[in-house]
Amino acid sequence: MKNPKINLGKIIRHFNAKTTKLLRDSGLNNISWQRLYYDHIIRNNRSLDNIRYYIINNPLKWEIDKENSKNWK
Repeated sequence: MKNPKINLGKIIRHFNAKTTKLLRDSGLNNISWQRLYYDHIIRNNRSLDNIRYYIINNPLKWEIDKENSKNWK
């Protein structure tokens, strides 16, 4: 790595800032980003399969998620 001061967190923050600016400049003002993210080094096929399963099935859980405003009572 050429510049050790650059890390994944800085890259993601830069991407989010630039993307947010572009979206707001185009009139889309209601934009927000997930606060935390999970990064993981994929070391084998089992790990890859688990991540694929999560990516495919996690959005399906949104309907029953307590953070979904449709489920607030």
